[in-house]
Amino acid sequence: MRKSLQLTAYGLILAVLWMPANAQNNTQEVLYMSLQEAVETAQAQNFSVRDAAFEERAARSRFSQTNAVFLPAITFEYDIVSTNDPLTVFGFKLKQELVTQQDFDPAQLNDPGSYENYSARFSVQQPVFNPDMLLQRSAARSQLESTREQLSGTKSHVRFQVTRQYYELVLFSRQLVVIEEALETAREYERQAQNFYDEGFLSREDFLSARVHRFELESQKIGAVNNLEDATDKLAYLLGYGSNVTITPTDELAETEAGQIPDVYPGELNVDNAYLRAISHQADAAGKMARSSVYSFIPKINLFGQYEFNDPDFAGFDASSYMIGANLTWNIFSGYQKAGKVSESRVRARQAETMLENQTIDQQNQLESAWRSLGHARQQIEVSREAIEQASENARIRGNRYAEGMAQTTDLLQAETKLSEARLNELMAIFRYNMSIAAIEMLLEL
Repeated sequence: MRKSLQLTAYGLILAVLWMPANAQNNTQEVLYMSLQEAVETAQAQNFSVRDAAFEERAARSRFSQTNAVFLPAITFEYDIVSTNDPLTVFGFKLKQELVTQQDFDPAQLNDPGSYENYSARFSVQQPVFNPDMLLQRSAARSQLESTREQLSGTKSHVRFQVTRQYYELVLFSRQLVVIEEALETAREYERQAQNFYDEGFLSREDFLSARVHRFELESQKIGAVNNLEDATDKLAYLLGYGSNVTITPTDELAETEAGQIPDVYPGELNVDNAYLRAISHQADAAGKMARSSVYSFIPKINLFGQYEFNDPDFAGFDASSYMIGANLTWNIFSGYQKAGKVSESRVRARQAETMLENQTIDQQNQLESAWRSLGHARQQIEVSREAIEQASENARIRGNRYAEGMAQTTDLLQAETKLSEARLNELMAIFRYNMSIAAIEMLLEL
């Protein structure tokens, strides 16, 4: 029953907040979502997830390009040439198998006139031994694995962001409810103070204190409304929606079960998540690229073949010839260009290893921080609930005595302020508790 009333209150609050927007834009849409539904929507529509998916597809395409280290390259060319160069004309006639005795006449050789050749050529290049390209292919595979892990890590981080923003939205809604209740009480006490002041039973100072207290709550309400509007926009953005969509939470802000979290000290756990694995694959790729730059000094061996048709007429294929062979290429010296690339690639490899070490330590520190925050939040929840109980009883007693004219206004307002603070502290403690669990689950991939 209580949860139903609270959800109704959240819906009314959001409806009031977005009423001006609806007056200007009739396309405003309100979606009611549980946390699980919000996470699933974000996994499908979040812009960061989609960008990481595109990056993974691009890396897959780059890796497929490295198949060239095994597969042949086949090309077809068709050339149309007209020339009066004596040597070229004689060569064309040889290729066309049209040389006659008259072609050896010196006058004909020296001044053959314009001559045409139409040639069709099929060429094949077959890689045989290219060790640097093999390592580049292996590095591309590592980069592909890195982007896959990055996609997984992005989804995990987006899940954490959505959880945080979802609970923030619930938190601000609950805070607004608490402030509204306190404000309603403050208005009633101000009305009583006005009556007592008019009857001469209350000083002007106490009456003004009651009014100032109401003004302070009004100011808190304005801030809470602003926080709620910002949280609504941020959650919609995380879910891939525009400003014309309002997300209304259906889940309550309560203590989440922490059963999946290991009951051991975080220092005994090794953080191993998609984010660190992605960096590890990047370091591996950098190391392979460094080795590839060294192997570029080794000679390369490739096979080639060519089959050619030559004819004096267009689309003619009367004369044909072929050529096959092997090619060994050894770039002995390139002006220190390759040596510089080797040095740079080794530096990049060491840089990647340092980044991996740095992020591993940072993630371990984040785990220990989240672990401590979880313990502190548990204690704060217990303390805040005890404080609410005590503050509620104190406010009730002060209120009864104030109604009978036996308590000062300042004492009453102080008691009400303590009660509101205790309720807000409980909400914040529960929020921190849930977010600590979410952070640990993200870091450990639970």
